Amino acid sequence: MKTFKIHIVFSCFFIFSFLSCNQKKEQKVETIAIDQAEIKLDLLDLQKKNKLGKDTVVTIANDPVYHKAKKYKAVSASVLIKNEIDLTKIDPKNTKIVFECIDGYKPEMPLNLFLNTKPYLAFEDVDAPKGAKWEPIIKNGNEMNAAPFYIVYPSVSEKDTQYKWPYNLVKIYLKPLNESTIELYPLKNKKLEVGYTLFKNQCITCHSINGIGGTMGPELNAPKSVTEYWKENELVDYIVNPASFRNKVKMPTLGISKKQSQEIVDYLKYMSENKKKS
Repeated sequence: MKTFKIHIVFSCFFIFSFLSCNQKKEQKVETIAIDQAEIKLDLLDLQKKNKLGKDTVVTIANDPVYHKAKKYKAVSASVLIKNEIDLTKIDPKNTKIVFECIDGYKPEMPLNLFLNTKPYLAFEDVDAPKGAKWEPIIKNGNEMNAAPFYIVYPSVSEKDTQYKWPYNLVKIYLKPLNESTIELYPLKNKKLEVGYTLFKNQCITCHSINGIGGTMGPELNAPKSVTEYWKENELVDYIVNPASFRNKVKMPTLGISKKQSQEIVDYLKYMSENKKKS
């Protein structure tokens, strides 16, 4: 098990809800040190060893992936984690759960939030066509499969963006909550904090910077930054509406404004000058 020691330096982080930032008050710089091991659960391996736990059937009133009521065969995800990991040896308040999917999608959320909501790990779709384990997912004209696992929440609204619903799930990681902050936060230019926050909330699950983030979409900073080969105005427009540039594009419409997209591009330009040294 590899141990990560992370010293995180940050200034005043403001509340951001996909709108423009509020005026910030000056605060003293704080330093938080987290010394915690990265923990990984290989779900396919646990399934092979018959260690997922007791199965049940759960109902989702309005599934955010299928956009209708669904039923799944599933096991309690919180019980599974507690059975496999000694949570007394970590600090749940300073820990995040990261979901690794087959397609490279890597959403994450605070561990406490996840454990306190009775999440389930679905392994079969009760409503699937005869002879199949899962009903196909149709998204932007593309057909996908939720197998082998899908995280669902019977008691959570599909509109609550705090909760992640990853399908194609294969592995779960527990990592320090602010693991990537020291690497990606724009310490040299605090004015870019808006773009950083937008990138963290909207982009990092699919794209990486300096190797940090998801792999569903391309790396955005190495060896060349996307800002080094895209025209800036077109990149801003593409982030707002990818479908206006490409048919059957996999990148979703994020629902952000052109101003917010420019904030992301400004942050990416900053990171282009802060590539990770090999």
